[in-house]
Amino acid sequence: MTALTPNRIIFNTAKKVYEGELSKSEGINMLVGELNINKGSAQMIIVQIFPKLLDGEQFTRTLSVDLFNSFLKFILEDYGEDRLRNSLSALKMHIDYIKEKGDAKITLRKIYQGYLDSLKTGGTSSLQDEIEQSEIVNQLKDKTKNELASELENSENDTSEKVTINHKSYKRNNKIIALIKILRNFECQICGKYILKKDGLKYVEAAHIIPKHKQGNEHPKNILLLCPNHHKEFDLGNREVINHTEKEIEFKLNGVRYLISLEI
Repeated sequence: MTALTPNRIIFNTAKKVYEGELSKSEGINMLVGELNINKGSAQMIIVQIFPKLLDGEQFTRTLSVDLFNSFLKFILEDYGEDRLRNSLSALKMHIDYIKEKGDAKITLRKIYQGYLDSLKTGGTSSLQDEIEQSEIVNQLKDKTKNELASELENSENDTSEKVTINHKSYKRNNKIIALIKILRNFECQICGKYILKKDGLKYVEAAHIIPKHKQGNEHPKNILLLCPNHHKEFDLGNREVINHTEKEIEFKLNGVRYLISLEI
């Protein structure tokens, strides 16, 4: 069983207080005892920030960018998209309040915008995976293409569900998708386009040729990188696969014929 990170322990404790499983004093004492957090900081998290973040209310005290990022990730995992929207609303009010005090919170604004963009483009089912893939891409940005290709090959042969990158755990499948995105230059393999996000990063989606519910996997031979429009057309349009090998796929999509390389 994977050990919980300090940020997850903080979140879980604050969540138990929020849901009435622990009293405020019990939650504060747990954070002080387990993580050696300053009592004032523990009280600020549990009483002044966490419940307002969940309920979409403005708060004035602040946390580290890393802890805010973790909270948003865990809120999505534990509560879903609707509660994440509430939390993003509260975070936006907090960022605007802090800006009036002279702190632009640039990094936090980028995290906020990243989650907001993912909600707009990714949908509930893919949002968390998109977030993880973006984190992995950032972790791997300094490696060469040869190193990344080697990591992709090793990841394909790995049967574990999780991988660790710089002491952080991720889904193995998300690492594979992140590597494919980097190695295929974040471009739609039909039109060559992508969405340029406000943070300067490219956004493109991974489409499974054989769907996951039909045992399709994350191997490069089963993944196409597509812009959101072509992804929807690929999933919903009149598609006829003519030939599909390790190296390429040939198909008709709404009457248009495509031959696309699947090699890295």
